[in-house]
Amino acid sequence: MDYIGLDIGGTSIKAGLVDPTGQILESQKAPTIIDDLNGFLSNLTELIRNFQKSFKVAAVGIGVPGLRNSKTHVVETSPNIPCLVRVNLEDLVADQVHLPVISENDANAGAYAEFVCGAGAGTRQMVYLTLGTGLGSGLILDGKLFTGASGYAGEFGHTVIDPNGRLCGCGNRGCLETIVSGTGIVRTAAEKGMQGLLTAEIVYEAAVHGDRTAQEVFKETATFLGMACANLIDLLNLEMIVIGGGVMAAGEMLLEPARDAAARHAFRSSFRDCRIVQSKLWPDAGVIGAAMLARDL
Repeated sequence: MDYIGLDIGGTSIKAGLVDPTGQILESQKAPTIIDDLNGFLSNLTELIRNFQKSFKVAAVGIGVPGLRNSKTHVVETSPNIPCLVRVNLEDLVADQVHLPVISENDANAGAYAEFVCGAGAGTRQMVYLTLGTGLGSGLILDGKLFTGASGYAGEFGHTVIDPNGRLCGCGNRGCLETIVSGTGIVRTAAEKGMQGLLTAEIVYEAAVHGDRTAQEVFKETATFLGMACANLIDLLNLEMIVIGGGVMAAGEMLLEPARDAAARHAFRSSFRDCRIVQSKLWPDAGVIGAAMLARDL
């Protein structure tokens, strides 16, 4: 039997039918309705039922961009999806599709995918970072997904690196993701004088074509990313840091200087034990990870 993985984003829900080895057999997508719980559930369950019509499904996994309490299984809050506040998504979905359902933070789901069948397969101490609009992270410690006392561990993007820094969407100032993210790249580019419509992709293309300011933006972003990796390496003595997300389309433009910065700032012996690599499963890590969590219920 196969499993359904759902990766909920701010604009769309990605769904995949996944076999027990982590291979996606079929994919679908639906818009995310962010301000009406009934509409949100309708789109989510329709995706599941579409697979149920043609395939035998054993269980469903859902990656949620928010804080999910591991004791109550309630999604306490999801900043970009206002209708998901104090919602037990597992119970609501299971009641409609009559299958076992598990939910998890979306970055944790991505981490689990890379650990089970991606770049981190075979490791026991691994961190997954996903660089998109923000910076998400998931921790694999001693060969298990680590979620902390209540399920909220891994919010590395909201560790403060400058108490007087940029305002973050969480309400705090100076969070790591205000610099190391797609949004951070745009803000850095604007501060350095780049003008016009700016996106992380536009800044990247400018850097590729020799724009020195754009190149400086990526160098600065990579330096902060590398320092962040060094902090993780020194704190956790990792075997691997896997980096995914849309911003990582920049590839070695970010990875090479990030590795250099990590090497400068981490303990040398700890750095030698840790590889910093690009995701093997992006952009499907969230879907695959959710399905693998359902497999391992």
